[in-house]
Amino acid sequence: MCKEAGGRWTLCSINPGAIWGPPLSSRLDGESINQCLDLMSGVMWPFAAEIAMGVVDVRDVARAHIAAMENPGAGGRYLINARSGFLLVDAMRVLRREHPKQWVPPMVGPRWGALFFSPILGLPRDLCAAMLGRCPIIDASKAAEDLGMTPESYILPESTISEMAAALMAKGMVPPFRMPIVPVVLASAILLPVFAALGLSLGLSAVGLLRR
Repeated sequence: MCKEAGGRWTLCSINPGAIWGPPLSSRLDGESINQCLDLMSGVMWPFAAEIAMGVVDVRDVARAHIAAMENPGAGGRYLINARSGFLLVDAMRVLRREHPKQWVPPMVGPRWGALFFSPILGLPRDLCAAMLGRCPIIDASKAAEDLGMTPESYILPESTISEMAAALMAKGMVPPFRMPIVPVVLASAILLPVFAALGLSLGLSAVGLLRR
């Protein structure tokens, strides 16, 4: 595309980690919006998965785009990242402290649980396995040099999480309660065989009565 444009412009891409932060609208089709809502409304209860990823505030993403447009020398790929860490676990701790009445998970989930339930929550199992317990190393030095996205200039993830949750609450987007995935699946796994055995037993009893 750059060649076809005859040198009139150069391609510049901003590649952030997971984008969290306070929303401007009440739309529910954002991945990070749904992750935060699931944490606050009980869908992930009682566990938060120890999944590692880079995270950056949506306002820093906007700042990077503006900096790239204003810098004539900007070009190529820019990684931006406030911090690499266990985002859901960090969010769980912030949300439990600031929103104690919400259904925020109280504990970190086991590895097998994250692998088992990740497809139900929309995360492919192979991707979940690659992200579990291992913090990615992200080199954002190019963005620091060309765009001024220095490490100290990023909004701290704790502030991002806090302000995002506050905005969701203020907009009335957080439901009081949603059915948790883990207890429902576990209960189904236990109860279905019981009901199947009960149904079989009743069926055999009915057959025995008919034969009499």
